[in-house]
Amino acid sequence: MDVTQINDAQQNLTSSQSQPNGKRKRVESSRDAVVYPRKRAVAACRQCRVRKVKCNNSRPACGSCLASKSQCCYDDSQDHSAFDPASILILDRLDQVLSRLNQLPDSLGVSTISTADTHISPTDQLSQPLISPDQDPSYDHLRIPSSKTSPDAILRWPIFENRYPRNYMVDAVFMADMADDSDVEELNPAVKTRRSNPRLKGSGIDEDQILDLVQRFLDLVHIKNPVLDPDTIWSYARRVVEDGLEWDSPSCLVLIACALGCVAQPYTADLSPPENLTSLQAQGEDIQKGERYYNLARRRFGLFERDVLASQCQFLAGVYLMYTQRPLSAWAEFHSASRSYHMYLQCQARRPSRCVDAAKASKRRQLEQRLYWSCYKSECELRAEIELPNSSLADFHYPDMYPSPPDVPSEAPHGEATFQSGLQRSSGGRRSLGSHRQHEQSWFYYLTEITLRRIVNRVLNVLYSDDHQSWTDDTVPYMIKAASEFEQQLDEWYEGLPALIQYNEDTIPDEELPYMVYSRVLDIKAWIYRPLLYYAIHSPPNARCRGLVLPYLDKAVANCMRIVRSEPVPHRHHGTWYATRGCTGAMLSLLAAVRCGTIHVPPDWVSAVGASLLKLKYWEDEGPGVSRAIEVIEGIMSTLTDQT
Repeated sequence: MDVTQINDAQQNLTSSQSQPNGKRKRVESSRDAVVYPRKRAVAACRQCRVRKVKCNNSRPACGSCLASKSQCCYDDSQDHSAFDPASILILDRLDQVLSRLNQLPDSLGVSTISTADTHISPTDQLSQPLISPDQDPSYDHLRIPSSKTSPDAILRWPIFENRYPRNYMVDAVFMADMADDSDVEELNPAVKTRRSNPRLKGSGIDEDQILDLVQRFLDLVHIKNPVLDPDTIWSYARRVVEDGLEWDSPSCLVLIACALGCVAQPYTADLSPPENLTSLQAQGEDIQKGERYYNLARRRFGLFERDVLASQCQFLAGVYLMYTQRPLSAWAEFHSASRSYHMYLQCQARRPSRCVDAAKASKRRQLEQRLYWSCYKSECELRAEIELPNSSLADFHYPDMYPSPPDVPSEAPHGEATFQSGLQRSSGGRRSLGSHRQHEQSWFYYLTEITLRRIVNRVLNVLYSDDHQSWTDDTVPYMIKAASEFEQQLDEWYEGLPALIQYNEDTIPDEELPYMVYSRVLDIKAWIYRPLLYYAIHSPPNARCRGLVLPYLDKAVANCMRIVRSEPVPHRHHGTWYATRGCTGAMLSLLAAVRCGTIHVPPDWVSAVGASLLKLKYWEDEGPGVSRAIEVIEGIMSTLTDQT
């Protein structure tokens, strides 16, 4: 499908100036300097204009193009004339972060990796371009390989000599989801532990806490996945408080928000878990409360209509399940949200064109954009760890490369938002939707996450289309070329990162959103370097390409050490389970390097791995597969101790 143009605002950006020291000059923007395009009539898509037929302007594909199975493309995929100055300012700053994304390598291609020309020297192969001129770099690979970067994939490396069964750790994830099967309890004691955990107890809720819990949801969860409108959820919450729960989607959404409000925690920079406590012991009461709200919400799942609200409920249910360490159940909800949303888009595309309120249409469009990217991104994250189907949205090329930000609250003297929704004004209680800084930081984080997701997809398709058996002498030059280009792109991305989410690679951030970005980049770098580390571990010292990979070995080991020292934190969030997996993968990579004996590993690796195991044990009773990960790491470490 043809790609629509990136934000029109890019045309008004000032290009970066070169500095004597080689650093790019940051472009300064001011709201007064922004030039706004005039509002104009909605234009038909390109196909309808060429064919001179009526276009109903549905997105992502109009009714006429759907009927004729044509590629639907709009010249103005995102009309910024409807945005307020603060929203355009966010887009302006975002463009500085993302301006060079399309220069990422599009693909090495499976055929390139598997059929490298052995008659070309490694150095000659390094000079060959990676980007195919026939491929459009604006759209990424929406389909990705499944579970190729998981800890179980590392455990299959020959260095570990098949010590554990295939998929040993991830099998525990599936077994934990089989809680109704009495036979499973005998096979996996962790199932018995999960049956007796706090989430299975209690039934009633306190409706007097609903408004406070919704506020907590907005403060702690919504800022990372803004898939709904705060004013709308507040109107639903107020109705529930005044009239009681009903058997409809709005009540369901409020209940899920309350469930998330129960289990979400404010971020603290403390990396050490509480002594002699597990996550279930430390937060058992919160989980029990959250489960009550969630169970009431589940009873309403079968009553959804085919609309955005249904997908919002299903998506946030998946987020709640990730917060409470149930990845398979979470995937089922994310997948349902994607399918519901896909059907909604199909229905919208077939609706006849009609006059609608511009403000309402803009708000609906923003929600559609955010929901698309959040659903797709969440499915991809789980598919990278578990053998699961591709997202139903993977074949649905959405025309907007990034979601548009909503209106930004104007800044008050002390950084507090100066506006309140109609609900807040009418209720007489002030419930801030967050400061101007929090709003900007939230959106920079969300859009940066989408950017990094796109980078990850390319890394996976370039380096992980096949398993580790493809990482040979013949493919090393191409992998080095890819690693170099990905490194360069990440460096340029980092240089333009807004101050609100900036971090120092050698210092663990003390704010939540910069920490999330920091952790995401560490994982990406681990995946970039891992094939080269594998090659060095499994090749003799005189291997043909050994000299080419040497510069990357120190980077790979240092990156693994950073992951081991920083993950997982005792803070509960959407990505906690992923952090346990990423940390396990980093520890396995270090142990493989130590075991081979030809790669330098810092002498404090033993204490670093030991400290990380303590952090894993904090989540052991709750996170499926964590107990087996601990067993594997401790078992391999014991063999290394015996060798020394």
